Parts: sequence; C-alpha cells; structure tokens
Amino acid sequence: MKWRPTFGLCLVVTLAIAGAGCALRPPVAAGSGSMVVAAAIRSVPSASSAPELIVLTLSMGGFTLKHEMPVDGGAASGAIQSLAAGNWLIDAVAVDSDGDAIYAGRAKAQVKRDSVTPISITLRAVEGRVRIQVSAAGIADTATVHSADIFVYYASSSSAYRSYKDICEQDGYFIVEDTGYPPRSYDFRVVLKAEDGSVLYESEYASFGVCPGKFTGVTWSPGLGDIQIDVEFLMAPGAPDDVCVSVDGSQAAVSWTAPPDGLAASYRVYWRYSLFDRYTTSRSQQVEAPATSALVSLSSQQRGSTVHFVVVARDSSGQESLRSSEVAAEYR
Repeated sequence: MKWRPTFGLCLVVTLAIAGAGCALRPPVAAGSGSMVVAAAIRSVPSASSAPELIVLTLSMGGFTLKHEMPVDGGAASGAIQSLAAGNWLIDAVAVDSDGDAIYAGRAKAQVKRDSVTPISITLRAVEGRVRIQVSAAGIADTATVHSADIFVYYASSSSAYRSYKDICEQDGYFIVEDTGYPPRSYDFRVVLKAEDGSVLYESEYASFGVCPGKFTGVTWSPGLGDIQIDVEFLMAPGAPDDVCVSVDGSQAAVSWTAPPDGLAASYRVYWRYSLFDRYTTSRSQQVEAPATSALVSLSSQQRGSTVHFVVVARDSSGQESLRSSEVAAEYR
C-alpha cells in the first residue's frame, strides 16, 4: 500500500475591515467599506502537499463574493474593496496544487462605515476520505470466503475507531469507502469469514495514513508463503526383559536386560507388597543407563509377604516404556 505521511497545519487569517464607497446593495443598512485580508501560515514540519492558494467566500444574505490570495513564503494578503456595510460570513479554504481543499475555517465579520475591524480565522485540517480494498486471493483457493470484517484503530484508541462488518464481495474484492477521517496514522486488520461466520483468516495489523483533505486508497491481500515440514519420530523405548530378583535380608537385588533399541536413558524399578497394592513412584527406584541392576531396600514391616517387581525403561525426553513382565519373590 502507498500513502503519504500525515501532517498538521494552522492558517491564521487576519481580516481588517474599513469603511469606503458602496458596490453591493443588499437589504442592510446603507453604507460601504472594504476588507484588507492578511493570512499568516504557521511552519509545517512535514507535509504531503503545501497550500498554494487561499480562497475566501464572503456572503451576506443572497450575495456571494469570492476572492483568491496566493500563498507566498508562508503568507498571503489581499484587499477586497467596495463591500456593503453589514454582517458578512467568511469561509476560508486553503487549496493545494491538486485543487484539494486541505484546510478550512469560518468567521463572521461586521463591515462598519468608516472603521476597521480585525478578524482572525483559524484554518483547521480538512478530514480525509478512505477506500480500503481487500482481496481474498490465495485464501479463496482453499476455502469459500463469504464476507470480511475490517477494523480500523489509531494509537490512542482503546477499541476500534471504526468497524466495518459483514462486507460482501464486489468483483473479487471486499471494499469499504468512508469519509470523515481526521488526518493521522491508522492501523487496521482484516478478518475473512465463511458463510457460517467462522473465521477463515485473521490478518496482522497493517498501517495507512490520512493527509488533510486527501483521498487515501489502501489495497490489502493476505500474506502467503511456503512452509517446509520435516517429521521425525520420537520412538518410546522398548520394555526391559529377563527381570530377575533375589532377596537377601531386607534388600532385593533386581537385574534385567536392556531393550535392544538402545533408547533407554534410565530405568525405574517398581515394587508392591500385595496384588491389592498398585505400583507408585513412592515405591520405586531410578537407575541411570547403562546400568541394568538395582539394589532395593524393603520395608521390615512387610516381612512374610510376596513382593512383586516390574522394571520400565525411560528415554531422555521422559517417555516411558511398557512394564516388564512381573516377577515375584518371597520376603522372609
């Protein structure tokens, strides 16, 4: 998208009104006067286009008079002679080289006989027009896009400044046009939706800027790219085999054969004193590979019971194998 930076500008128009002869004769008090207009333009830090001409429109009743003043070196001045005495409405517009009105202001002035009345007009930035055109190209190849939502924000807004919802497609595009955008930078995002309202695509935030009195066109399409996926299998280790147990006093020596896949990083030996118990980590002992045996201390309170043992292998990521075959030993 292309846009030019937003800028701010004030024009201060000073009007001096003096009495002099009569050219217009509206239905007001008899008399005549003239206007001497001086326009001073404050410095502009950055602008897409500078004002070149100030157009004054003076009206009273059904009478209208236009006067143009070129902007030279940041200022403009001119005289309007032979005005009827009375109350005049003054509309001032600053126009750029494209003929667009970029700043505007209004004031009232009373032309009095044989007197001068100073008037100041502050010209403020004219709001801009925006057209956002959204293409669903790429997304529409894989799903049917039924409508689009466009949300516009500016930096100090806590919610969307403007929301355009359920925009229908027109000639391959989802288009919204609007006016009344104060000159500044904006962010926007696009949501493409299916017919049932489900979201097919939600864009990242993008930016555009609105300049005083200007038309801003924004064209947006989804960002598309390629992805390469490499798939690897993280296999769980096999179960230990050939578990043997011998009990000597209150200690049980447990040994086993490592699984042939070589994936075991450690082993955990579980035991229980009854078939009505379950295997838990509170009755277990871990051994780091490549060791394939462990010496387990048994509870003296469980003498006379049959102790059951199983062994599992664990890999470096914590995946655990199935249990080995259960082996029982008498604890006397």
